[in-house]
Amino acid sequence: MYDDLARSQRPSSLEWLVVNAVIPSVLVTLVLQMSLATRAGPTPPGSPLPDAFPTLISMPRPAYPAIVRRLRIDGRVVLRALVNARGRVEPSSILALQATDSHFIEPSRQALAAALFRPARFGGRAGGAWITIAIDFNLVAQVPDQFGIRNGTGRAR
Repeated sequence: MYDDLARSQRPSSLEWLVVNAVIPSVLVTLVLQMSLATRAGPTPPGSPLPDAFPTLISMPRPAYPAIVRRLRIDGRVVLRALVNARGRVEPSSILALQATDSHFIEPSRQALAAALFRPARFGGRAGGAWITIAIDFNLVAQVPDQFGIRNGTGRAR
């Protein structure tokens, strides 16, 4: 009885579209994404660990945004980025994971893009690896220290 009922009903145009167009396109997209992910390239987050992680050699101090300086707001930005085999950060890979204020993100990205690292080592060979770095912005009392240097600019930790 139920078989006869099912055979006599025609699927709606929406059902036909989902079964014959949407589901196959999702499956094809999934297969293509998986094949792209298996190609050789820098190690994505969660890949095997390098023998030596990238080490920060130098990074310019990020500019403290004027608006948050006037409001006397301290902050922190946590960034993830890809350090290539030459020790440079790939600017397009910089991702802000966490920020106490959105005004701190762009100066942090600019400073990290200009940073120089000792690249990661995989079996003794330099290679690309992902890093996570926190950049703190602190407004310390604007009093010169014994060397006449004023505090109050962002610094990497």
